[in-house]
Amino acid sequence: MSALTCVEGVPFDLERPLHEPLRRAVAEARQLIGPTTSPLTQSGTSFTISGVIGSLELRPGLLLEVVPKTEPEDDWVTAALDLLLPETRVSVAGDRRGGLAVSRQPLDVLAAIYAERLARALRRDGPLLVMERQSDVRQLLVGKLDVTRWSRSAGWRPQDLPTSFQTLSADNHFTRAMSRVAEVLAFACSSPQVRGRLLRLSRELRPGAPLDFALDPAVARRALPPQWAVYGGAWDIAVSVLSRRSLLGSKGRRQGVSLAIEAWPLLETLLTRALQQTVRLGREHGRTMRAPSKYGSELIRPGPGSPGRSRGAEPDGRLLEAESTIAVFEAKYSRGQGLDPPRAHVFQALATAAACGAPLAVLVYPDEFEPVGWTTSAFGDRPRRLVSIGLGLFGYKRGEGDRQRGRRLFELLDGLAEGSEATLAPVAG
Repeated sequence: MSALTCVEGVPFDLERPLHEPLRRAVAEARQLIGPTTSPLTQSGTSFTISGVIGSLELRPGLLLEVVPKTEPEDDWVTAALDLLLPETRVSVAGDRRGGLAVSRQPLDVLAAIYAERLARALRRDGPLLVMERQSDVRQLLVGKLDVTRWSRSAGWRPQDLPTSFQTLSADNHFTRAMSRVAEVLAFACSSPQVRGRLLRLSRELRPGAPLDFALDPAVARRALPPQWAVYGGAWDIAVSVLSRRSLLGSKGRRQGVSLAIEAWPLLETLLTRALQQTVRLGREHGRTMRAPSKYGSELIRPGPGSPGRSRGAEPDGRLLEAESTIAVFEAKYSRGQGLDPPRAHVFQALATAAACGAPLAVLVYPDEFEPVGWTTSAFGDRPRRLVSIGLGLFGYKRGEGDRQRGRRLFELLDGLAEGSEATLAPVAG
């Protein structure tokens, strides 16, 4: 498996035979992850991919790695996968500390995580067993006799009894699915150690079963039996690969895997986790705050007899204290613009804060920078301040990274509550 590399948002050149494969790969990624606009633009012989990071398969054995602009010390793969996985899954950082993945390529990391989760489940509870109905020809009657089939040969082989029966089996829909995904990821990753481990685990999932098997595509929609919850983390990855939903897509047993991640949802997830930590810090300081899920506030409504319709504003994050909105947050996946926000970002943040009755509007960017503040002159006190802050998306690490960002937001609120105008400059223009 070889790879080409480009930086998200930066033009790059590609040899002409790969132009059409790139367009197809981006079109497929767009269909899977659903961005509203195409992430690919072309100018002459140069291409630019914006808003999407990860790996795109141009052809079997050749990937295009789209990496974000990061600082040298940032491990963006860990950050992206930490933010990608739901709260209930095992943290990526914990898996990586086990020494499984020294590569910074997302497919290698994903393969190593999957191998670790399978190995952990097998080590703890052994192969996943499910009660399944099987058919066999035996000399002793076990289960239900297929009388019609038996009668066809009963005249010369009456001892052969075609029966069907229920039995606990390690060769079932779930183990076949996880075994197939182990093979797919094994041939997609570049690490010989991880590849060998995945292929060995694929066999250990179904001990003694045939290597070739048919896979029911509907299995990706089934839930694991609750008694096998130890396999939940591995099953989450297997479902993502098999169902071709969300962020992963498999193109066959030995052709590799494409991993494309739309970047802006990662920033929204980071903001949500930071706000949860801000609420926790508020409790420690005697402040009763909460960060509710997204909901909208009315911004405009049609006048009497007008055919127009109402329009609302829905912030990406909101902090309430004593049932009053004290701040609204807009996450903007826009690199290098946080210190001088575009007019559209400013107007959206201020209009949303006004609709929600919030005194503070906060623009959140993926870069790392200290808060920059402005006072407003046209909204009264709702809002009266606008702040831009960079939360360092691609330097994020689960756990302490949440606490650090929550602390920064809390200190921002705390400083503004004290009326510190010294750090706030008037809005220009």
